[in-house]
Parts: sequence; C-alpha cells; structure tokens
Amino acid sequence: MPRRLLAAPLVAAKWFCGLAFAAFCALTLVQVVNRYALGLPMFWSEEIALLLFVWSVMAGVPVALWERQEIAVDVLGLQPGPLAKALEGSADALSVVFLVLLAAAGWMLIERAGSARTPAMDLPRWLSYAAIPVGAALGALAIVARRLLQRQDLGAGEGGGNADYAHD
Repeated sequence: MPRRLLAAPLVAAKWFCGLAFAAFCALTLVQVVNRYALGLPMFWSEEIALLLFVWSVMAGVPVALWERQEIAVDVLGLQPGPLAKALEGSADALSVVFLVLLAAAGWMLIERAGSARTPAMDLPRWLSYAAIPVGAALGALAIVARRLLQRQDLGAGEGGGNADYAHD
C-alpha cells in the first residue's frame, strides 16, 4: 500500500475540513449580524451551518486518526517496549471496533430518517446524518492502513513507530 496513494485523499480531506469549517464560521457570523444587528434573520442559515459543521468534524476523523492526533491519556506512564506496543495495538483495535459500530449506527440513523426533510431548506435529513458512517468508516480504514504501514516498515527494518506517513 503506497503512502503516496493515501496522501492525496488525506490532503483533500484536510482541505475539505478547513473550507467547510471556514464556511461554517463565516455563515454563523453573517447569521448573527443579520439577526441581531440588522433584525433580518436568515431562515436557512442554521441548517446549512449545521450541515457544514457536522461534515467538517466527521471528515476530520480519518485525518486525525491517520496522523495520530487523537486525544490520549497516558495513565500508566510506560516506557517504549513490548507492553507499550501491545497496549497501543489494543487501543487501535478497540478504536476500529468502535468506529465500525458508529458507522453501523450512523447507517441505521440514515435509514430511520427515510424521506424526512429539513423545515427551512427542504433538504433531506439523511444528508447531515451521512457524515457519521462516512467519517467513521474512513477513520477505521485510516487506523488499519496506518497499522499495516507500520508493520511493513518494521519488516523492512525502518523502525516503524508513530511516523506521520501523510507527509512522506
């Protein structure tokens, strides 16, 4: 699995996250100014802002997991070694299980939404719910790909570790 093949979607996801979040912030600012300063509320802006926010967060999940930027609490204070590697592998395995369950639950949410639509913009509700299974599934794939590349590097004698493969 070549690193360069994985780098392009990660860069695209980073750009998408950044642009969606910037649009969310700008839209929220315009919404507040219009509502409170001008007295002209925009009926549609809240739905679009929510959609942008949810997608920016869930698209960032695989990027954060790929780059090992997730929050970690080191309560054991282990030195690098076999036990630390085993615990890291266990944490990654549990994360993959959680993300697969989250993707399945997100898919069920989409199915439950059915043909429901948003009140202001008349958008399908599943449009915002779809971010959950997409982000979770891509997050699980990011962890698996990262682990496979670490194993490949260890086999090639490169040392493995927590290298940031996205920037190679």
